[in-house]
Amino acid sequence: MRTLYVMRHTKSRWDQAQTPDHERKLSPRGKRDARALGRALAEAESAPDLILTSSARRATSTARRVARAWEKAPDLRVESALYGASPTTVVQLLSALEDSVQSVLVVGHNPDLEELVFFLGDRAIAMATGTVVRIDLPVEIWAELCLPAGGHIVHVWTTESLAP
Repeated sequence: MRTLYVMRHTKSRWDQAQTPDHERKLSPRGKRDARALGRALAEAESAPDLILTSSARRATSTARRVARAWEKAPDLRVESALYGASPTTVVQLLSALEDSVQSVLVVGHNPDLEELVFFLGDRAIAMATGTVVRIDLPVEIWAELCLPAGGHIVHVWTTESLAP
């Protein structure tokens, strides 16, 4: 079994109309939410072996803040192919992972992530900004991963679920 965490980046800024989509920064709320989600994940789960993040600024910023929550931060790899990636593209990236990687966190964008979770898991999940979904996948090595995967959604974290 392999473990996949799928995360949509946290809230980004929309107040700079001239900023290209790929370069949009996190909003102050997005920064806070990323740190809070990181803490929640670190309390509930062991650190993933690897974080794959979209090259978009808001995704890499989210991934870095989440990674810092674990005592030993996971390796982080920026994948430009995750920006606007279809579920097939994400599965191709995952299928190429080394066998030593047992768990991975993918940080990206909607609507792609909702589709990915639907095809890899056992139900649809609304992926609002900051949502993280844990999917246990019935594969022994990443190269066996395909769509649909028949995985099981174990847990869903949202920014709303963290509110006191």
